Amino acid sequence: MRKIARMIMDLLEMHAAALCLGLLSASVVLQVILRYAFRSPSPELFEISGYSFIWVIFLGAPLAQRYRSHIRFDVIYQALPRKAQLAIDIVFDTLFSIALVIMFFPVIRQVISLGFIRSDVLRVPWTYLLLCFPLFIALMIIHNIEWIYREVSELLTGKAVIGEEPPWR
Repeated sequence: MRKIARMIMDLLEMHAAALCLGLLSASVVLQVILRYAFRSPSPELFEISGYSFIWVIFLGAPLAQRYRSHIRFDVIYQALPRKAQLAIDIVFDTLFSIALVIMFFPVIRQVISLGFIRSDVLRVPWTYLLLCFPLFIALMIIHNIEWIYREVSELLTGKAVIGEEPPWR
């Protein structure tokens, strides 16, 4: 079961985000070629690049959270003892998770309610375009719970729980 869940996470966070990034890159390159070489800009490609950019961001953020690779200002944090660091991480991860849980169902209702609105050019319902927001929230909650578990375990036992190694190292 755990292996299947990890495969689904990889599919969403790595493969779908990579696909969106490829789509974004290709659409931007084609836009530049069409606009400057052929003097014929494409509103369809502009829309594709905008929405794929949003999807890349909201699928990539949980991946960064999964490996604790978000940018952090941690000069003071690094100077603290490990137990203080763990306590701070637990508090902030818990507060962030609570905020995400509070947002989850209103976001789902909003995304579903926007289904009647269609994108300007491609006429894609906004429900599909904005589905990345509830996915982002769900994935972030899952990763925060994993980190809270690791941090509490380390705080109680004194032994660090080793997570998986980021694929880019």
